[in-house]
Amino acid sequence: MAYSDPDREAPELQPHHTSRLQLVWDVLVFQFKLAFDGLRDLLLSPLSIVAAVMGLLAGGDDPYQYFRRLLRFGRRSEIWINLFGHRRRVGTSDDVVAPLRERVFEEARRNPWLNQAGSRLNRKLDDMNASRSGETPREPKR
Repeated sequence: MAYSDPDREAPELQPHHTSRLQLVWDVLVFQFKLAFDGLRDLLLSPLSIVAAVMGLLAGGDDPYQYFRRLLRFGRRSEIWINLFGHRRRVGTSDDVVAPLRERVFEEARRNPWLNQAGSRLNRKLDDMNASRSGETPREPKR
């Protein structure tokens, strides 16, 4: 299917429709961050034992030196992953994800197939929410 003309105005989404898309995006990003954080933890566990052994065998007067380096790396990687998004600083994984988010949202807005599929899904979700709250579902726009 051909993409729409980039200069053509795409229909604006309702605020709750935009927040649904944002929720899906945020959950996907969170899942990737969780996976990355889990992989980091999986690697740090055996590396901490290696650091301790190296410190005992080759640490000389400072047996903690290798373990401290590992902890420093762990803290820096935790800051970079920013799993729960509580760090509002430059240099986190969020800086990597932000341009991708803009491209994905722009494609979702301009691509007619994605736009139409999203509109249908939003209508279904609106109808489900309306029926749960006792409202009458709206007639679909054609």
